[in-house]
Amino acid sequence: MVTKNEAFPSKFLKAADLGGKPLPVTIASAAVEVLKSPEGVEQSKVVLRFTNGKKPLGKGLPLNLTNFDAVAEITGEDDSANWLGHKIELYPARTEMRGKVVDCIRIREPGQPELKATATRRPAKKSPPPSDDDMDDEVPFTR
Repeated sequence: MVTKNEAFPSKFLKAADLGGKPLPVTIASAAVEVLKSPEGVEQSKVVLRFTNGKKPLGKGLPLNLTNFDAVAEITGEDDSANWLGHKIELYPARTEMRGKVVDCIRIREPGQPELKATATRRPAKKSPPPSDDDMDDEVPFTR
């Protein structure tokens, strides 16, 4: 038998590639590449490539806004050209995308305690609590 990832290999990292465990890496490059969205729209993305020890990882990671911001915070640099050589940790997580909860890769500083993978959820819309005030009491006004 063959797994989906074996049958359809990707040149980019997927959450399944992490085997359910965090992966400490060093940023080897941060290049802008033109990629196609699932809808076929071309978009420019920063794609990180890594080493793990001295061994280069074969797959890159296109950054979404959340992961770009995580790397910028960890490195203290908003310019991806200054990220080379910085150590980060990739870890599997879950998030909501297009109404479905899916596996994803998130980025944090190395050595963070294990967190249970949970979906990022939008806050539920809440109705205001019922009030005992009728709000139609007469208020005396004087001039």
